[in-house]
Amino acid sequence: MLVEYALSVTLPTGFLAVSEAETVDVQKTDATSTFAFEFNHPLDSLNLAASKHYVLKTEAYKNIALAAYFFQQDAHLADIYLEYTKKYLAMYEQMLTPYPYQRFAIVENLLPTGFGMPTYTLLGRAVVRLPFIVKTSLGHEVLHEWFGNSVFIDYDKGNWAEGITNYLADQHYAALKGKGVAYRKQIMVDYNAYVNDNNAMPVRAFHFRRNRAQRSIGYGKTAMIFHQLRMQYGDEAFFLALRDFIKAHSFRAAAWRDIQQAFENVTGDNLAAYFAQWLERKDIPHITAKNAKLRVAQGKLTLSFTLVQHTTTPYLMQLPITVHTASGKTQRFVEVSGEKEKITLVLDEPPTKVVIDEEYDLMRQLLPEEIPPTLGGVMGKEKMIVAMSPEQRALYQPLINALGIANLTFVAPQALTFAQVKENSVLIAGFDTPMVDMLFGKQTVPEDGVRVVVHKNPYNDPEMIVLLHAKNTNEVQAVARRLSHYGKYSVLAFTGGRNTHKAISESTNGIPLFSRPATHALKPSQVATLDDIIPAIVDNRVIYVGEQHDQFAHHINQLMVIKKLHEAGYQIAVGMEMFQVPYQKALDDYMAGRIDELAFLKASRYFSNWRFDYNLYKPVIDYVKAAGIPLIALNIDKQVTNKVAREGIHSLTDEEKQHLPAAMDFANATYRQDLYQVFLQHQKHFKKPQFEYFLQSQALWDETMAHSAQQFLAENPDTKLIVLAGNGHLRYRYGIPNRVYRRGGEPFTVIVQDEDIVDGIGDYVLLTEELKGKKAPKLGVWIDEKDNQVVIKNVSEKTPAKKAGLQVGDIITQLAGQEIHALVDLKWVLFYTDMGSTVTIQVIREGETMTQEMTFSTPK
Repeated sequence: MLVEYALSVTLPTGFLAVSEAETVDVQKTDATSTFAFEFNHPLDSLNLAASKHYVLKTEAYKNIALAAYFFQQDAHLADIYLEYTKKYLAMYEQMLTPYPYQRFAIVENLLPTGFGMPTYTLLGRAVVRLPFIVKTSLGHEVLHEWFGNSVFIDYDKGNWAEGITNYLADQHYAALKGKGVAYRKQIMVDYNAYVNDNNAMPVRAFHFRRNRAQRSIGYGKTAMIFHQLRMQYGDEAFFLALRDFIKAHSFRAAAWRDIQQAFENVTGDNLAAYFAQWLERKDIPHITAKNAKLRVAQGKLTLSFTLVQHTTTPYLMQLPITVHTASGKTQRFVEVSGEKEKITLVLDEPPTKVVIDEEYDLMRQLLPEEIPPTLGGVMGKEKMIVAMSPEQRALYQPLINALGIANLTFVAPQALTFAQVKENSVLIAGFDTPMVDMLFGKQTVPEDGVRVVVHKNPYNDPEMIVLLHAKNTNEVQAVARRLSHYGKYSVLAFTGGRNTHKAISESTNGIPLFSRPATHALKPSQVATLDDIIPAIVDNRVIYVGEQHDQFAHHINQLMVIKKLHEAGYQIAVGMEMFQVPYQKALDDYMAGRIDELAFLKASRYFSNWRFDYNLYKPVIDYVKAAGIPLIALNIDKQVTNKVAREGIHSLTDEEKQHLPAAMDFANATYRQDLYQVFLQHQKHFKKPQFEYFLQSQALWDETMAHSAQQFLAENPDTKLIVLAGNGHLRYRYGIPNRVYRRGGEPFTVIVQDEDIVDGIGDYVLLTEELKGKKAPKLGVWIDEKDNQVVIKNVSEKTPAKKAGLQVGDIITQLAGQEIHALVDLKWVLFYTDMGSTVTIQVIREGETMTQEMTFSTPK
């Protein structure tokens, strides 16, 4: 209830007092001072602050009296606080309306407060000493003089003031520094961390901040309600509506309905549906996009896609879409309201990238790849496993308590299992444990007093892994009480209680919809040849040459790099993705001439473990053998990666785990994001597709090849290593190259072939012409392997098998006189069969053995 107060207070001499007042009359005697506070407006409460330790500093801004009441120890701060106050008053008078009062005071308090009252703010001693407060919180409190302290809040109908103040103060200051997008994204990151089905509430139900979830709603989500209005109607209409709202409701209690009316009056629109959905609903939009297609239709370049809303009831909203082209970027808004809507954009030029809500103009659920791993995300967890020894617990307990997680399960580090990691968020004390090595690669033990590193759980994306290091008890005590204030960060370091490093891990911005490389122009006179780059690459210890596996031209280019270095006298070895470490002996025996080619192909299990025609690799391997160059198997056993892709690393037996690299890194965000796109394209090939298992299998593949390569380099310090692998394992260096470098620090060069010419994709991109080559003939059948038998399950038209009369259900027992018991037998026999030749094939059909002639016609 708003009433008018009259307040005077008599205090012993030496005391200074502050209350809501536009003027203060002070009458003094020898023993007392009487303060009469004149405030001719209604209030819902009255507040008084007084101390005999205040030092008063006064100034004026226009006709506004400014005062600073600081304790003696902090009196030197008065000038900067008064100076910033003038800046904020000037800012908001220009943005909104004249300051509503004739006085404003900054008052220091013993307790760690941050309160705003009409005509003054009460800030705690620990608060005013923080150097950033004058640049953030002070302006927030000044703005509250308009919103909350002159236009009052009708709390029965919801607190709107914190949201608009947060938007025009904290968010605005970030935007002035070019960080508005990051600030708005952080609003949604915090919402994701702290708000769940159990604590979600409508904005209209927000009154005061009692916990992080309520702050995320009342400050964050509410700020976005105003931001969306500003984006829809523009600055002129937005601020005109706010000015009208202030003028109409100064010194009165106002509610959301009054804000709605102000915007309706200015825009002429009926905003009942907008305010109803954003104030009454507990959820926020959850959107995805699919089926993006760029095409030319009726003479126009168009991009079409389907937008999907996953909430029970779709939102009516303005969907922000950013279109990037070679000449810049533009943003457009499309109104959507349905569960599934096809949207078509007409474009002026080909896009290089199209992103939905790239600048976080819409309050919504974030995709997993948009959410960085942060300490706030950890503090929002309801439960966590803590891996530490009993001896470590006394040291780390204050830091763990600071996270505020109610349900903690403590386990010894050596007892932590893959199954536990897969199902939970985990805090690990120390950087030098075997589990840390298996998750993120070998870590250097920090020298900081305290270091916190938050990773996404590579086995379970919504969960987190926290690595925690503490040097001693003093360092822990200096940090523990402050740790929770750093929730937005992924990496933190402290020494002597002082923050020395803070960082947020990379994450994508917006919902990626479409990407396409820009058209590149190459000047022929400036294009280098393969011979031209050889002098530049030979200085590196490791040379990676990528490939598209089925391209003869790529393998010939690989051969040329090998030949150039060998003929120049360099001592080299060749490592190949196509061979697995358990079969290294087969490679050694073949290189040494102890076995022939067929025995080598069988012993290395080439046809079982690699699906591409051996003719593609034969020129390289023949040359390496003839030149006496060591050939190194790099890859892990295919059965292990297949099992991980299906069931995850935790499914491996103890024996299988023995063959894993000791240190593996699952934390690279770009690696994860790019693999996710690959996964989306191939998930139909998995029976129960899970991206985390796919990620684990690919990372295990790359880590094993990196481990094998580094092991060879360490054992052969005078030898260069040329690594042949698919482009996907080399591009952007995050597959094999950076993992080898992490282990040994050897300089390297990355060459990829026929990839998009994109910055950072490699040191060199080779652009090739197609090269034809001999490949093994094919029968033209689909095969099932059952009970040591090869059974035909489909016969393709116009193939050798069809012409030879083979039928579904036939059991192939011989080909070209060789016994067939498995698909691999067919492959090696076909490898040694020439195109154009005629061979016999023996099958069992309905219990009878039949022999047919089969001719492999030479392709035209």
